[in-house]
Amino acid sequence: MRVIALFRVSTETQANEGASLDAQQRRYRELANTQGWITVAEFKGCESATQASKERRVLQKVLKCIQEQNPDALYVHEQSRLTRGDDLEVALLFRELKERGLKIIINGVIRDLNSIDERFMVGIQSLVDRTESERIKERQLRGKREKAKQGKKNSGFAPYGYYNPTHGNPNRGTLQIVDEQALVVRKIFDYAVNGLSNYEICRRLNAAGIPAPRGKNWGKSTISRILDNPAYIGIHASNVWVSEKGSRTFRLNLKNSDAIIVENAHEPIVYREVWDEIHARPKAPSTGKPNMLTGMLWVNGVPFSGNSNNGQSFYCNQKPGYPWLQVESTNSTIWDAFVSLARQPKFVTAMIQEAQEQRPTESIESGIKLCNAKVTKLKKRLDNLVDMRADGEISKAVYLQKTGETKDQLESAENELGRLRVEFASTDRTKAERIVKTVQALVGRKNKLTSEQKRNVLQTIVEKIEVKVGRTKHGQLRNNLGQLQTSTGPKWMIKDVFLRLALPLDDRNGDLATPLL
Repeated sequence: MRVIALFRVSTETQANEGASLDAQQRRYRELANTQGWITVAEFKGCESATQASKERRVLQKVLKCIQEQNPDALYVHEQSRLTRGDDLEVALLFRELKERGLKIIINGVIRDLNSIDERFMVGIQSLVDRTESERIKERQLRGKREKAKQGKKNSGFAPYGYYNPTHGNPNRGTLQIVDEQALVVRKIFDYAVNGLSNYEICRRLNAAGIPAPRGKNWGKSTISRILDNPAYIGIHASNVWVSEKGSRTFRLNLKNSDAIIVENAHEPIVYREVWDEIHARPKAPSTGKPNMLTGMLWVNGVPFSGNSNNGQSFYCNQKPGYPWLQVESTNSTIWDAFVSLARQPKFVTAMIQEAQEQRPTESIESGIKLCNAKVTKLKKRLDNLVDMRADGEISKAVYLQKTGETKDQLESAENELGRLRVEFASTDRTKAERIVKTVQALVGRKNKLTSEQKRNVLQTIVEKIEVKVGRTKHGQLRNNLGQLQTSTGPKWMIKDVFLRLALPLDDRNGDLATPLL
């Protein structure tokens, strides 16, 4: 009898236990030698039987081989390897086998699908397998929901800035802070609370050489996910990603009926006040050319962004009671204040001193390279010790001693590498040079810059622009007939401008006030 053998497990754990692929293969070959079967082909795979058959690649290869080789039987270690799937998928699979006259060999027991009694037995076992699978999934789901109610991480990767302890650890499920990454998360929230856009945050992190969560450059979507993730204020949230109707897109919805929200589930990285302030601000416009002050402007302590009304552009907050400032006049006022500040001797002197200050970035980079090389060398040494022990070149006592020493050295090297990376990330080696060049361009062009160029200048030097405004008083105008006319002047007037600079000029942490009276 010509046989195709299928060896399959559902999880990696099963692959390492008694039902491993190798164990199934050994059992089959023992039966094949005893019964005199001719093996047409053998297939191995680790994939869930509850998936649709079209998504099970190994099963598709088996079916293709059946069509090409036309064997007499299909061997499986257990019937459940085939029959835990959807009712329709299982029915179509067995119809294919029945039409080709294939028998099913289940761990040595032969089932002939042309027999009514055999089909009945296979059908009953198939129903039992699917019922068991549904019960397992129900228990797993119930267990996950119970863990979620306890504030435990029950699936998926830990958010950037945290890690989930391994199995066996009593703290498993409770997120633990990764200090190096937590510094970056706090910096991101600090940038956001000061009004920087996601694009600008990405630009600064990439310029500083800080690695992104996946080791690549930072992107706006990554920043958005971090700023929207309640895990950073100690909240565990489950079932909060909801699919949009008729779409494969998922949206974060903390208020949906199935959401499980647990406060104080783990140690927070940022303060709740910071989180609330960021999420109370209006969203930045999606236009490719934002207004000159968008993302930097705060008016009377509230963040403002660009908007339009009746064909005119304004800076506003969209909340009732807050002023609407005309974009053109506001840009002109802020720019004049900045130019006045930039031409002050104290400002220029501070910029030059900052540019001339020697920062040890080269030595830090050199230290990072050395630590990377040392970590690689120690990891290779561990691998060599394993090979030496396996080959009997060293005793068990020597192996344990040298392995322990090497692991201690590796841990020390990795800690030093982490410290150097944090130190390097906190040093923006290009900031001062960019600022000096910007000031030079500003003075050299005699203020003849486009709105986009002015925005680039402000983003380079200024982190935050705070404006205080008040209502204006206009005298009532009358026409030639003595009738009162509606005032055409602005309703709000800028009184003071406060510029928070990227580099501090004195003990006020970079805050400079320019009164406009």
